[in-house]
Amino acid sequence: MKYKIKPLMTGNFHMNWGHIMSPFAMGHVADVPVFMFAVTGEDGETIMVDASFKMESVPKFIFGPHRTKDQEVPKVLAANGIDPAQIQKVIITHLHHDHTGYLHLFRNARMYVQETELINAYHPPGIQAVGVCREDWEPCVPQFALVNGDFEVKDGLRLVFAPGHTPGHQAVAVNTDRGTAVICGDSSYLYAGFAKRFPQKFREVMALGSEPIDVANPEVPAVLQKIMTARYGGYFGPAIINPEENMRSMAKLDLLADIIVPGHDPELLRMKVIPDDYDLE
Repeated sequence: MKYKIKPLMTGNFHMNWGHIMSPFAMGHVADVPVFMFAVTGEDGETIMVDASFKMESVPKFIFGPHRTKDQEVPKVLAANGIDPAQIQKVIITHLHHDHTGYLHLFRNARMYVQETELINAYHPPGIQAVGVCREDWEPCVPQFALVNGDFEVKDGLRLVFAPGHTPGHQAVAVNTDRGTAVICGDSSYLYAGFAKRFPQKFREVMALGSEPIDVANPEVPAVLQKIMTARYGGYFGPAIINPEENMRSMAKLDLLADIIVPGHDPELLRMKVIPDDYDLE
C-alpha cells in the first residue's frame, strides 16, 4: 500500500538553534515549527504521527512556545478534514511534551509507543526531564500498544526503532509512490542534520551561529573532512541524551529513506503533501 503524508503545522518553539544541531548554530535564536503528521493510505485510513504540545505543558523560559489561533490543534485537524474520534491508530515517536499534548483527542485510537520509552518517561534522566509532561500522556496509557523494536503497523507502514534522542525513540517508514519516506521524529530536527545528504542545508545552518563559521577559511574543509569521515560522520542530531546512539540511528534511517522527513524543519512548511511536494535531493 502507498501513502501520502501531510505535515500539519501546530505552532512554534522560539529557541536557541544550538539545541537543534549543536554546536554549529549556537546563539541563533529563532522559531522552530512543531508538526503533527497525517499519513493517509490508499484505503482511506488516516494514521496520526505525534500530537503536538499544550502551552501549559512546556517550560516557556526554555522553549518559548507560541501559536496563532488557526494553529490550535483542534482547528488544524478540522481544517484538514480529520475527526480525532475516527482515528484508529496514533504513532508516538517519543514521549516529549511537543509530541503528546493532544493525545487525549484520539480517544478511540490504539497508540503505538516503544516499551522502553514508556519506562524511561516515567523516570527520565537528568536534563531529559524538562521535555516530559506525564500529565499529557499518562491518562492515555490504557490505549498504548507497547512495541519492542521495529514493527509493521500495517502494509507499507512500519515503526523503526531509532533510540538516542530518547531511550525509546522511534521513526516511521512509509511507502509512497516515490519510495520510502522516513518520518524521523526528533532523531533529526533539520535536514541539515544529514550533512552528507544535504550539504547545502548543513552549510546554511553552520552560518547561523553567533560566531558564524567562515567556510572560505582553508582550515574549515580540513576539519570538516575529519568529521565527515569519522565513525557515523556526517550526522548531526540535536542536543540529546545519547549522541552516539542518535548518530547510529540516523545512519540507519538514512539507509532506509528515499525521502527524509525531519521533525522540525521549516522546509516542511512548504511541503503540503509528501511525496508530491518533496523536491530535495
